[in-house]
Amino acid sequence: MSLTAPARTIAERMGARALTLDDAWSHFATADVVLCSTSAPHAVVTWERVAPSIQRRRGRPLCILDLAVPRDVDPSVGQLENVFLYNLDDLQTVAAQAAARRREEIPAAEQIVDEEVERFWGWLEGLGVVPAIKAFRGRMDAVREAELQRVLRRLPHLTAADRALVEQLSHALMNKFLHQPTIALKRAAEAGNSDTLLLALRALFERESDE
Repeated sequence: MSLTAPARTIAERMGARALTLDDAWSHFATADVVLCSTSAPHAVVTWERVAPSIQRRRGRPLCILDLAVPRDVDPSVGQLENVFLYNLDDLQTVAAQAAARRREEIPAAEQIVDEEVERFWGWLEGLGVVPAIKAFRGRMDAVREAELQRVLRRLPHLTAADRALVEQLSHALMNKFLHQPTIALKRAAEAGNSDTLLLALRALFERESDE
């Protein structure tokens, strides 16, 4: 059987080598996957043609995909040692089984999506309190710094190391005091109930500023 010019051209474009069927049978000894798709009215890949080459594989698996209708591969080829023969019906069955498994996972996937969407909206809502939290901490830090400097002026005998310890203590105390209010604001934001806390916080700021 001779090769057509289009077959040679396609093979060359893909960096491959086009073969006639008569030359192809020996390559069943080295191939890992064989795809068969011809317009032949009968099986062209027969036990007699490929068995000698497959025996030289010494048990190495060979996957043959028969995509032709009618079939290109004689069913007896699938009985050879470590030859796995699949036709279109087999592939459709595998695809249907995979689709069924995916459908079974749809409820779990939808639950994951719902949880992530809820988490996203909680995160997005939480962004609304971020400026207020920053302002709150900034105001408290200013108070901390002012009180720290006032105390340090009254303790001029402290060494640099002692002054650093006092400042570190002031930071630690402020973080302790602000931890719970910060967490409460974030949780309220995630639950969509941050408005009341934000109003109270702004009222406290305004009152502090007025004083």
